[in-house]
Amino acid sequence: MGQYFRLINYDKREYVDPWRLGGLAKLFEWCANRQAGVIPFLLRKSDEGGGGDIQRDYHTAGRWAGERIALIGDYDSSEDYESAEREFTDISRELGLEYNDFIEAEGLQLELPPEEPGGTPEDNK
Repeated sequence: MGQYFRLINYDKREYVDPWRLGGLAKLFEWCANRQAGVIPFLLRKSDEGGGGDIQRDYHTAGRWAGERIALIGDYDSSEDYESAEREFTDISRELGLEYNDFIEAEGLQLELPPEEPGGTPEDNK
C-alpha cells in the first residue's frame, strides 16, 4: 500500500485523476511517469507562441496558470483528496485527449484507459 496523490485546482474546483491518464498515483510514480507532463501543459502562460509551442486552441492548455493547485495525498489531514472527488470536476479525460493531440509523438503520449461506464480506472487498480 502507500499514499496516492491527486492533482487539485482549488480555484476552478477541478482535479486530475492519475489513473484516468493511464498513470499511477504514488508521489514517485507521478514524478517518474509521463503523466507529469500534463502539469506544464495546464500551467502554460504566454500570449505569444513559437516553435514547439501550442498551435491549436485547447480548452485545458494553460487552464490552471496562476491558480492555487496542489498534489494532494489521500493520507493528508485536510481530506481534500476525498472531497475533490465528491465536490470538484474531474478534467482528466479531456486533458489527456488534448495533451496527446499536442504531443503527437506516439511514444510520448499518455496511454489513456478506455472509458468505463459505471466505473473508474481507480476501481481497477
